[in-house]
Amino acid sequence: MKPSFSDLTMWIISICVFVAVFICILCNMAFTNTIGWLVYPVCSLIFGWLVLMPILYYKKRGIKISFAIITALVMPFLLVIDQLDGGVSWFLPIGVPVSATGIVFMWIIYGLLIKPRSIWFTVPAVIFLSGLLCICIDMIVKNALGEGGFPWSYIVASITSFLAIVISIFGFVMKKRSLQTE
Repeated sequence: MKPSFSDLTMWIISICVFVAVFICILCNMAFTNTIGWLVYPVCSLIFGWLVLMPILYYKKRGIKISFAIITALVMPFLLVIDQLDGGVSWFLPIGVPVSATGIVFMWIIYGLLIKPRSIWFTVPAVIFLSGLLCICIDMIVKNALGEGGFPWSYIVASITSFLAIVISIFGFVMKKRSLQTE
């Protein structure tokens, strides 16, 4: 039986990831003889591999599994990175709220895209929500750092809101035209 393109792709990516992990381990041990920087690329490679494999194996159905893996593992991944950083702890004040916000946004977008809706509703909704996500992340980071600064996120949100409105109006006009020609 001949392996499918998907199976072959999974094997090639898996081999590349684990070769990269092995090379990281060898280099780190050869130069420092400790487990130092090696954790960053190894954790990142394994995390990425775990997220990618369900999509390659299950195709479209694997997206939900990959999102579940992201939901379950992003905070432990960030905690490991924070613990090895050795500097100021950023996991609780920034990592948890930003990743939780990103996870909620990811699932909302998934919910919007999984159900068949008009493209004239879905695209503006995704664009508008991306502006809201930008504001949320900006507020979290500024509150954690205790800085005010220029509210760049409001500019981004204004542009995305305007774009969402323009696309919605265009979609409404196109829909109205198609109804008149029928």
